[in-house]
Amino acid sequence: MSFLKPGFASVIIDGQFGSTGKGLAAAYQCLRQTRLDWNKVVCTTNAAPNAGHTTVLEDGTKFVTFHMPTMGVLRKEALIYLNAGAIIDISVLKDEIERLNVNPEKVVIHPNAAIITDEDQEYERQRSAGVTRIASTQKGVGRALARKIMREGAVAKQYDEVLSSIGVSVATMDLNAMMRDGFAVDIETPQGMSLSLNNGFYPHCTSREVSVSQSLADACIHPNHLGNVLVTLRTFPIRVGNIMENDKVIGYSGDGYPDQLEISWENFKGIEPERTTVTQRIRRIFTFSKMQYYDAVSRFNPDIIHLGFCDYIKSQDEFDRILSDIRDVNRRVNNYPEILCAFGPSVSDVCSSYTAWDRVPK
Repeated sequence: MSFLKPGFASVIIDGQFGSTGKGLAAAYQCLRQTRLDWNKVVCTTNAAPNAGHTTVLEDGTKFVTFHMPTMGVLRKEALIYLNAGAIIDISVLKDEIERLNVNPEKVVIHPNAAIITDEDQEYERQRSAGVTRIASTQKGVGRALARKIMREGAVAKQYDEVLSSIGVSVATMDLNAMMRDGFAVDIETPQGMSLSLNNGFYPHCTSREVSVSQSLADACIHPNHLGNVLVTLRTFPIRVGNIMENDKVIGYSGDGYPDQLEISWENFKGIEPERTTVTQRIRRIFTFSKMQYYDAVSRFNPDIIHLGFCDYIKSQDEFDRILSDIRDVNRRVNNYPEILCAFGPSVSDVCSSYTAWDRVPK
C-alpha cells in the first residue's frame, strides 16, 4: 500500500497512551514510497516538545524529533509545516533544525502556532501546579495553550523576527489548494488517543484532543482530502511515569483500561525499563487492552496498523492472543487494515503480520 497519495492527506496517529513507535512507522512508510515526487509533499504536524519521536534507520542512524515531522527530516525535498495546532519552544526548534540538518528555508510556521515562554515552563515546574499532580512532562505546553485560549498567550507572528533569524518562515499554507494541485500531505500527530483531553482519562490526560479529525482541523484540511490512516500500537502499552518525591507519588499519570493490568518491568527479562524521551522518568507498563484497541479502530477507521515492541513478546501464545484480539475487533467493526509488526527499533525490524511468526519465540 502506498501510504501517501497526491491529492490526499494521510495521518499517522497513536491508538494508545503514546510512545508506540510513530517515528519508526513514519520512517518505514517513507521508505516504502518509491514512486512519489517528494518535491510535491508537505509534512505537517501539530507537535509540541512534550512528545519525542524516535527513528532508527537500517544503518543504525538514530534521531529524535520534537517539532519536526519524521518524513520531513528524511526527505529533504519535502516542505515542513508546523501548523496552527503546533506549540513551539523556539530553543528546541532551533536545536532540532541544526541537529537534524534540516533546511530552515523548507520550514513554514503558522502565524497562530503557540509559543512557549520561560514563564510557561516555570509555572508547570511548580510543585503546586495542576500539571504536577497529573505527572505532566512540565514543558510548558499546557500553560502556553491555555494562555492562547484566553487570548493572552504568545503566538508565532509575534516572534516573526526571532523565527526569521533561524531561517524559517511564518506564513499560512493553503494545503487544500496544494492538494488540488497534486501535492500529497503527511500528517504526523503527537501523543496518543487515550491521552485526549475530551475523550481520554481526564484529568490525567494531555492538553489537547488526539484524533484524526483534530489533526485535519489543526492543519485546516477539509475531511474530503483524508487519505490513509495509520494507527500505531504497542504490544504492552505504556503511560508516562509518576512524579515521585521521597518515595511518595506527588504526580499520578492515570489509570489504564478495565481489561488491562499494570505490570512490572521485571516481567521482561533482558529488557531495560524504558524512560520517556522527554522527561526521562521510567515508564509505567500495562498489558494489551482489547477495549482500547476497539476505541482506536472505532474512532480512527485505520487503513494500516503498526504494532510495535513485538520483541517484548515471550511466546507464540502471547503473540496469538494479541493478534486474536486485534482481528476480533476488526471483524466486529468490519474494518480490515494491513497489519505490520515491529520486532525492534529499526525500519529493518518491521514486517507483515503474516511473516511475523518466524520472529516470535517458540
